[in-house]
Amino acid sequence: SDAQFREDRGAFFGSLRGTLNHILVADRVWLERIEGSGPKPSSLDEILYDDFAGLRAAREAEDERILRVVAATPAERFESVLSYRSMAGTPYELPFAQIVTHIFNHQTHHRGQAHTLLSQFGLDAPSIDFVYFLLESK
Repeated sequence: SDAQFREDRGAFFGSLRGTLNHILVADRVWLERIEGSGPKPSSLDEILYDDFAGLRAAREAEDERILRVVAATPAERFESVLSYRSMAGTPYELPFAQIVTHIFNHQTHHRGQAHTLLSQFGLDAPSIDFVYFLLESK
């Protein structure tokens, strides 16, 4: 329900709404660093979409963006270093391939939290094990 979506359950970003928004925020932050353009959220706990329908549509669009960015990335870039600034302005440099790995690992981490929140409501949470995704996509 909408009330469950918003209920603070003590997760790192409070609610299912906060957790799912955070995943989208982080993806946008990293893709802006990679592409040098695009939406740039102002904080890691920003609520980009207050309602589930809007958030779902934005998530699906962002997933398509991730696929386009990765597919368009020349192979040699995966061997390069990405220079970027944290949201606080601190400069960093990290291997590009590890940044891409981090983006997916970060999603998995917080999707696990979302899974727990759904389970706490007594709902059947979808399997997020990668092997099941692979088997379903065959």
